[in-house]
Amino acid sequence: MNRRLLAVLALLVLVGLTGCTTLLGDDAADPEALSADAEYEYDTDRDAFITVNRGNYTAVYNVSAKVTGGNGTMELYRTNALTIENPLEVRALQFRYTNGTLVRYADGEAVVRREDGTETPTDALAVNTTRQRTIVKLPAEEGQLAYTTPKSGKEIAVYTPVHGSYEVALPPGRDASVPLLSRTRPPNDERVVIDDRVHLRWNSVETSVLTVRWYLDRDLWLFGGLAAIAGLVGVVGAGYYYRSIQRAERRRDQEGLDVDTGDDDREGPPPGMR
Repeated sequence: MNRRLLAVLALLVLVGLTGCTTLLGDDAADPEALSADAEYEYDTDRDAFITVNRGNYTAVYNVSAKVTGGNGTMELYRTNALTIENPLEVRALQFRYTNGTLVRYADGEAVVRREDGTETPTDALAVNTTRQRTIVKLPAEEGQLAYTTPKSGKEIAVYTPVHGSYEVALPPGRDASVPLLSRTRPPNDERVVIDDRVHLRWNSVETSVLTVRWYLDRDLWLFGGLAAIAGLVGVVGAGYYYRSIQRAERRRDQEGLDVDTGDDDREGPPPGMR
């Protein structure tokens, strides 16, 4: 019985790691999460604008620059520790037409929000998930798709659904300019500070994944302090070692152990053997 139980548990773990969430539950496109409220930076000339927050990041994509999906869809995904693709968990999904009309989710269904505040149900925006991808049906070939997705730690890895120009706004008090403490792949082309946020910019991203790892400003001071302490310890250690050598040499001179054999210019055998 124990062997059977272990086999079942191993199967469940394997299924979960390979992205098949049928048995473990699938909340990548939860209707309630899709209907959440969020504010997005639609006023951007970038093909992708990503804002990193404490527990999530928001993304706004120019759908005319999309490279994943087809037939009017965009595919979103992430990878787990085994680099296996899983559908990206999407929240607060919105689509903005070029004329400013907004399509969003409300009470689990997509609606078109009019300028007068009224909302009309629509099937133009829809979400489906597979074992590996979250597939978003786009209402139009031009416009902007926006969503929020959870994150943890001091790093994000965005599997780019569009190619083109990118901009990533880090949380306040964070930076990514010191190589030992941060990393951007591919390397960013520009770094600017706007409203106490560091913005990293790429003129053109053609890779399948964009990775940004950052640090807190206080981490830089901590790192600098540790480096200074390490340098001071090194200097003190070198000084102590040098003084120890000097003391050893003086002690040897005092005890008459410093026998100089370099000036013995005598030739022939030693005395008594000549």
